[in-house]
Amino acid sequence: MISRKPIFQKPADDILYPVRNKNGEIETLVNPNIDTALTTDTDSKTNVVYNRYHHLPLETQRQRLPVFQYRNHILYLLEKYQTLILIGETGCGKSTQVPQYVYEVGHKVCVTQPRVTACVSLACRVAEERGATLGEDVGYAAAMTSCRTPDTGIVFMTEGVLLREMFASPLLMQYTCIVLDEVHERSQMTDVLMGLLKKIAKKRKNLKIVVSSATMDAEFLKDFFNLGDKNSHTNTSVIMSMQGRTHPIDVFYVEEPVADYVKATVDTVIKIHENQPFGDILAFLTSQEEILAALDTIQIYAEENNEKNKYRKSFSSGIQAANLSVLPMYGSLPLYRQIKVFQMGDKNVRKVILATNIAETSVTIPGIVYVIDCGFHKLPYFDPVLGVECMSVCPVSRHNATQRAGRAGRVARGMCYRLYTEAEYEKLPESVPPEMSRSDLSSLLLQLKALGIHNLLRFTFPTPPPAKSLLSGLETLYALDAIDKAGNLTEAVGNKMAELPLRPMCAKMLCNSGEFGCVDEVLSIVAMLQVEGVFVRQVAGKDKMTARVVRRNNFEVVEGDLIMYLNVFESYSKVKNTQRDEKLQRKACKDWCQKMFINYRVMEKACEIRKSLEKLIKENFKIENKEFEGLDLGTAKSRRVMKCVVSGLFPQAASLSVEGSYKGIRGAKLHISPDSCLFHVQQPTWVVFASVQSTGDKVFMREMMTIEKEWLLEIAPHFYTHL
Repeated sequence: MISRKPIFQKPADDILYPVRNKNGEIETLVNPNIDTALTTDTDSKTNVVYNRYHHLPLETQRQRLPVFQYRNHILYLLEKYQTLILIGETGCGKSTQVPQYVYEVGHKVCVTQPRVTACVSLACRVAEERGATLGEDVGYAAAMTSCRTPDTGIVFMTEGVLLREMFASPLLMQYTCIVLDEVHERSQMTDVLMGLLKKIAKKRKNLKIVVSSATMDAEFLKDFFNLGDKNSHTNTSVIMSMQGRTHPIDVFYVEEPVADYVKATVDTVIKIHENQPFGDILAFLTSQEEILAALDTIQIYAEENNEKNKYRKSFSSGIQAANLSVLPMYGSLPLYRQIKVFQMGDKNVRKVILATNIAETSVTIPGIVYVIDCGFHKLPYFDPVLGVECMSVCPVSRHNATQRAGRAGRVARGMCYRLYTEAEYEKLPESVPPEMSRSDLSSLLLQLKALGIHNLLRFTFPTPPPAKSLLSGLETLYALDAIDKAGNLTEAVGNKMAELPLRPMCAKMLCNSGEFGCVDEVLSIVAMLQVEGVFVRQVAGKDKMTARVVRRNNFEVVEGDLIMYLNVFESYSKVKNTQRDEKLQRKACKDWCQKMFINYRVMEKACEIRKSLEKLIKENFKIENKEFEGLDLGTAKSRRVMKCVVSGLFPQAASLSVEGSYKGIRGAKLHISPDSCLFHVQQPTWVVFASVQSTGDKVFMREMMTIEKEWLLEIAPHFYTHL
């Protein structure tokens, strides 16, 4: 099909923002307050804080935040109601200021965040604002790290940590106020915490709950947390929306569907640049690959445009000529490059930002006047029939489309160009299904079992998960011997697995490591599986080939990626242990990492994780290596390590098919990832894998290891009746 340039129709009156809802009240898309000072990106692989008022005193910065004017309203509503639903856009100050307001009136506050980096950065920021030492009045507790005391008044923590605190204190008596932040993401843990906090709120009437969100169905949350009597019409929850100044947004649709939305995005950027007044452009695409493809094309145009501007003052349309600066924005982009998106551009230079859905709610980019919405985004989903989680490109919801459009109405009247027809917009679903409805539930079910919630079908999930996903999760736990036939946690394995902050399969590997006599080796492998980006990828030219040779000669083995990661960790540990002085040790490690094209920060994180896991395994669980007769030579030891890995990953095994691809145990068609060290060798007959990655129409296995078919029958005969 020949790709046409998109032709947009003029917006009708009924799609002009702001609009009125059914009650006649004016709706605002987002909170486009031009005084927004703090912007936090809580994307899974990055954390960006952009503060345009950093030169002002901290107290003045706090007062510039939009939330400041609502302080007394928030405290009044929290005194009158048990649950406050607080709706306000990213950057309004709710994450940093609301916990302080509540703490200042005498509450002991716990603030949950979906990600570790957000926890640490917010705790540092709040401690700085209060002039306190981090760990005293303000602290944090994340998956494998903690900085707090029993008397800390404001604690930022990941949702998983709060869930684990319920093991020791089911009613969370150590806190008087719980702030659930970033609820709009509707992660698994968020939904579970909402269900558990509703139960706790019924028992503890004096516990205050603040549910904070950038965008969310507020009425849904209010009804969920309302514990009042329906007959007497008493409410225990209330909604407060922090709205700022809003500018109208003109929404344009294409007259005919576009064949290639990446090419259409490029064409629309050029059309806006040459025909519309000055203002920055934000274009939404689905992935890093699409962003880089569009970036290359627009960059060529930008260079030609900037050169021609030396000899002209305006375009043929009469619009003043301006230079173009093209910037990408996606999760794995290095921090210093992400910061460029937020920095003020030079005079008469229009910024074009190509972003994934990070820029939809997680970050606030100032100066945006034009938004281009491709109409698609990437979502992970778990297929219980195939037993693998895949990333799929799918249409956005109307809620997402509204959010994207709202990014334009910040500094002036904005324009949103949607690369789909108005008829298609009407067909879009109202909202995206929460993660609970499209993910593997085995880890979640294990946590709920450990909390004593046995009747999982009666648990008050905000959105009940599909029955197939629940059944698949329970089957996995039963196969791993975490639960028995009655559905109760097993004493030997289940209780230990629940205490480990890991996926059930990794937890099972650690619990079995003593029996196979390889505790230290499996600790290293599991620690390396908790981090990403071990090898530096941002290399070009001759360095790219050098990095490939270094990796192949020093670490890669025919057994696969998991043993390769063990080699990397052990080599790093040897370098680290050669120096006793901390400064010399750091320098030696950095030099070694640079030489080997390995990410130093990632390795340090892996060391921290291993240290925490080692304490649990060796000190709490008292797991020790079983002694084996005879010489414990390399080959025998490596086979035991590999068998121990199989004892956890056996549900994720795959065999080579006649077609050349791999077939999962439940029928999924899989391929070896190009990043795997097994990609360049003869394909093994049987493998296990720790995760999958979906690109286009293919599902790639990552973190792989070769195995023998007999091991599956030996280690998991209950799962493999015949092969």
